[in-house]
Amino acid sequence: MKSILVQINRDSGLEARFQAALDITRNFGGHLSCLQVTQVEAFAALDPYGVGHMLSETISIVRDAEQAERNVIETRLAQEDISWDWINESGDPARMVANHSWLNDLVVVSTPPEEWLPRLDAPPTAAEVLVRSRAPVLVVPEEKRGIDCTAPIAIAWNGSPESCAAIKGAIPLLKQAGSVYLINATQPDSDYDLPPTQAATYLSRHGISSELVELNPGMAPITDSVLEAADMRKAGMLVMGAYGHSRLRENILGGVTRGMLQKAKLPLLLAH
Repeated sequence: MKSILVQINRDSGLEARFQAALDITRNFGGHLSCLQVTQVEAFAALDPYGVGHMLSETISIVRDAEQAERNVIETRLAQEDISWDWINESGDPARMVANHSWLNDLVVVSTPPEEWLPRLDAPPTAAEVLVRSRAPVLVVPEEKRGIDCTAPIAIAWNGSPESCAAIKGAIPLLKQAGSVYLINATQPDSDYDLPPTQAATYLSRHGISSELVELNPGMAPITDSVLEAADMRKAGMLVMGAYGHSRLRENILGGVTRGMLQKAKLPLLLAH
């Protein structure tokens, strides 16, 4: 992983995702791109009656705050022994992050806010980036500080194209993990019949040994079972496919991706 993209806009998850991006960039001797996006649409919504001078003042205040934020981050980056650059964009943050994912190996964003109500609220940045990104997406909980690239990694496997994409995108990280656990999360009514043994074989061809973990069927949601299995094995990251069904269906009926985004306390490496 030589090209890492991290969203820099100020929010409660900034420190967590910035530290995670730094750790991975250092580990692979890569390049870190910091993307700062100004939400122009938000300013337009503040000016429904064309009060131009008020809008101009608001934009000026936001620009000053963004510059101050950039100064702080660049000061920190100057002390790091890594290659980096800074990108400024205007528009929708999720769309800008997704657009810049095309020539990056990993995108780093934050988990949605706890108060996110999927049936009522607009999709958070993480959910929107997941369905648009051309690179694996690392979703970092805001309470997390740093990534240990030698920690165990758990893989949630269900035989779907998305889980295959997640494994392929995670190969560089899986190669450095202290151990790899392949958690068989296949559901009885699954549309896919690709067994976890094929995933283990694929990993072995890359020099990665894995331990197969079979979940005990029970009343607990599959999300809880996978997270419990990962926690028992002290996994530092969970790799899984995202939005095997449409995001609209998951938002209305519920789904594993939505559950993971809301419940996970460890970083998620996701691919759609």
